[in-house]
Amino acid sequence: AWGASAAAAEKLKQQFLGEAAANYVRLPRSRPGLRDWFLAFQAKAANEHDLLDMLIGQWNDAYFRPTEQRYYYSEQMKPEIVWLFRRARQQRRPELAELANHPLGQQTVAAARERILAVELQRGDLPTVATPRARALPYSGGAQSLIRLLRAFGRRNFVRGYVYDGVSFEVVFSHLIQVSYPSPDETPEVVAPSLRDTGIGKTRLLETAAYAPHWAAHIEAALGWPGLAEAVWWFHAHTREPGWRVEQDIRAAWAAEISDHTPLTADDLLDGAVDVAWFRRAHERLGAARWQELATAARYTTTGNGHKRAQLFSAAMLGELDPGELRQRIQQKRFQDGVRALGLLPLSEGKKARQAEILDRYLLLQEFGAGSRRFGSQRQNSERLALRIGMENLARTAGYADPIRLEWAMEQEAVADLAAGPVTVTAEGVTISLVINALGEAELGVVRQLADGRQKSLKRVPARLKKLAEVKALTGRKTAIRQQASRTRRSLEEAMMRGDAFSGGELQALSQHPVLRPMLADLLFVRDEDGALGYPVDDGRGLQGLAGAPVRVTADDELRLAHPHDLLTRDWHQWQHDCFQAGRIQPFRQIFRELYVPTPVEISDAQGTRRYAGQEINPRRAHGLLSQRGWLVHPYEGIRKSFHTEQITVHIEMMYGAGTAAAVGGETVDAINFIRWEPWQSLPVTEVPPRLFSEVMRDVDLLVSVAHLGRVDPESSQSSVEFRAQLVRETAALLKLANVTVQTHHVLISGQRNDYSVHLGSGVVHQRPGGYVCMVPVHNAQRGRIFLPFVDRDPKSAEIIAKVVLLANDWKIKDPVILAQLLNRPVQLG
Repeated sequence: AWGASAAAAEKLKQQFLGEAAANYVRLPRSRPGLRDWFLAFQAKAANEHDLLDMLIGQWNDAYFRPTEQRYYYSEQMKPEIVWLFRRARQQRRPELAELANHPLGQQTVAAARERILAVELQRGDLPTVATPRARALPYSGGAQSLIRLLRAFGRRNFVRGYVYDGVSFEVVFSHLIQVSYPSPDETPEVVAPSLRDTGIGKTRLLETAAYAPHWAAHIEAALGWPGLAEAVWWFHAHTREPGWRVEQDIRAAWAAEISDHTPLTADDLLDGAVDVAWFRRAHERLGAARWQELATAARYTTTGNGHKRAQLFSAAMLGELDPGELRQRIQQKRFQDGVRALGLLPLSEGKKARQAEILDRYLLLQEFGAGSRRFGSQRQNSERLALRIGMENLARTAGYADPIRLEWAMEQEAVADLAAGPVTVTAEGVTISLVINALGEAELGVVRQLADGRQKSLKRVPARLKKLAEVKALTGRKTAIRQQASRTRRSLEEAMMRGDAFSGGELQALSQHPVLRPMLADLLFVRDEDGALGYPVDDGRGLQGLAGAPVRVTADDELRLAHPHDLLTRDWHQWQHDCFQAGRIQPFRQIFRELYVPTPVEISDAQGTRRYAGQEINPRRAHGLLSQRGWLVHPYEGIRKSFHTEQITVHIEMMYGAGTAAAVGGETVDAINFIRWEPWQSLPVTEVPPRLFSEVMRDVDLLVSVAHLGRVDPESSQSSVEFRAQLVRETAALLKLANVTVQTHHVLISGQRNDYSVHLGSGVVHQRPGGYVCMVPVHNAQRGRIFLPFVDRDPKSAEIIAKVVLLANDWKIKDPVILAQLLNRPVQLG
C-alpha cells in the first residue's frame, strides 16, 4: 500500500497518522531507552540526530495540545533524560555513564538545551512547542543563559509559591532563571563585567540574587556591594519554608552554603532559630541602607510570607521594633513569630537594667507558655515550638549557654532577696513573712504580737490586711514563686530525661539558688568518668553515697542527674530504702521512677515494639494526655515525638480500621517505631538509647492505663504495681509492721480482727476469708499526711498505703461503718 505512488503514499500516511491536524491530535510514540540508543549508536545503527529527537521529541505530552495549560515539571520528562540534562548528576546511573561522558553525548545534550532556550526566548504570552521542555529542564545553563533570560524577562515579577498556570511566560522564565547555575570557570570576577554591561537595573539584580542565591556572589561583584552574598544567604537561611520547590541538586548546594555560615541545623533554622552573630557580621559589612534595599527584595527568598519572619527578626535585632507593641501582640494575638523575636531585642548596657529586661522578657515567655494549655494538641505543639525558639534566642542574646541555664538564672534573680532570709511586712501588730520551705516552695507565716509580749501564730492573713498593697505584693510573690518551683521541678525532670550535663562549678552556683538548693539536695547525681553516685553536699562540692565520706567534686567535673537506668545495677533498692529512712522528698520521681527495659521478644524483633498492641484507647483522652507530654497528634501522620539530641522520632501507630467495626470505636494501639533521621530508617530497640526507650514506654504505659477503653484496670499497669509494692515494703519497714507482706499484685495483712488483701492497682480491700470491704478514701484529707518520697501528687498510692497502715492496726479502728464490715455485723447508717 505504501509503494503505490508518492501521492497515494502521502495520502495513506496522513490517513494513518491522523487527519485531525486542526485538533493537534497525534499518535503516541514509543521510543527505546537511552541505553538502547547508545548500543545502536555503537553498532552504527543510530546517530546524533536520533539522540536529539529523543531528547526534545514528544514524550508524556503526546496527547496534549501545545496551547493547553498544564503543569510541567521535570518529573514529567523521562527520568533518564532528566538525569542527562542535570548540571550535577548526584544519582549514579552506571548504565548511562558512558553516554554522559561521551563527547557526542555532551555536545548533543548542550545542543538540545540551547535549542529549547532559543525557541522559548522568542515566545510571547502564548506557549511554544518548546515550552513543556523548557519548563521541565533541571538546568538551563550558565551566566550567558542567565543574562539572556533576564533581558527577555523584562520588568515582570518572579513567580513564587504555588503555580496555577504551568506554561505561562512568568512561570517558565522564572523556572529557567532559577535553574541557571554558574559553571566552575564562571567566577564572580569573570561574570561581573558581563552583568554590568547588560543594562539590567540594580533592583532586578537584587531580586535575582534573592531568587537564585547561587548568583549572589556574582551580583555582589557586579554591584560592588561587599557582604551582599552573605546577607542573601542569611535571609535564605531564616526564611526558607518546607514547601520551597527547587531541584534537589540546587537545594543541596544551598544547604551546603548555609551550613558554612552557621552552626545551627536546618531544622533549627526552619523552626525559627536565629544566628545573631551571623546577622551582626552580615549587616555590618553590607551597611544599613543597602540592607534595607535587600530586605525589600527578600520576598523572593520564600514561597509565601516566610520573608516577613526574617524581616521581623532583622528589625528586632536592629532595635526597630517597639517592645510595648510586640508585647501587646504576643499577649492579645498570641503572635508566635513575635515570641521568637522577643529574645532578639537589644538589651540595655547597664548591668542592672539589662538583668531587669532579661527577667521581664523571660516572664512574658513563661506567661505565653502557660496560656497554651487551653488549646488543642497541634496548637499547643506549634506554640511550644515558638516558646522553645524564643527561649533559645533570648539565651543567646543574654549570653547563656542554653535555655535551661537562662531559666534557672532568671528564677534565681526573681528570689534573690529571699536567699538571706524571709521578706516581711508588718501592719497593725501582725507580721507576715514570705519564706522558702524545705521543698523549695513559698510559704506565708502570719504572727500576731499580743499585748503581753507573746506571739500567736495565725492560720491565714486577716481579711482587713489583705487589701494592703504591701500584703497583696507579698501574696502575689508567693503565687509566682510556687509557679516558679513547679517550672523548676519540671525543668529538672526534663534535664534528667535528656541526660543534660552539669559542670561541678554550675552545681556549686545552683546550690546558692533559694528554690533550687533544697531540690538539688534530694536528687541523685552521677559522674560518668568514674561512676561516682550520690546526693550533693557542701554546696555542691561533694557527692554523698550510701556510706563513707563524700566524693569530692571539682569545678571542671561533668555530672548529670541519675536516671533509673543508671541505678539498675547500682543497689537500686538500697537507694530506695535510704530515701525512706532519711525522709527525703524528691522534687520529682527519680529513685522511685518506673523503668522499662526491652523484653527478649523486643530484642529479637527487627524493628520497633508491639508491647502494647491491641490496647484500645479513648482518642480524645489519649490525645489530650499525650499533648501535655510533648507528643504531637497529627491528623495524617498519627502520634509522634521527636528527640532532637538523639535525632530520633518515635511514632505510635494505630491499627487501620476503616471499613470495619473498629472505625466506630476507639483507637487501637498497634506498634511503636523508632526512626533515625540520618539516614532515615527504623531502628531495632537494641539501638535505641536505654533512657529514651524507658521514657517513651513510660508515656505509652500511662496512655494505655489512663485512656483505656474496655475492662482494663486503669491503675494496674505492671510498672505502677511494682513501684507501689516497693513503697509498701519501705513503709512497713519504717513503721515496723511485721504483719504486712507483698505478694505479686496484692498486699497481704494479718490483722488481729481478720486477714486482709489490698490490691496494688485498684486499692480494693477484701477479707480473707470473706468479701469486699468498702473503704471510701478522702484524698484531700490524706494530702500531706501520707509520706511519699516525691512531690508528685499520687492520690492512688497514698490511698493504698493509708489502707495498709490502717488494716495493719485494725484493733485501733473506730469508724462504725468499717468496723461493722470487719465484724460481719449489719451496717447501721444514720
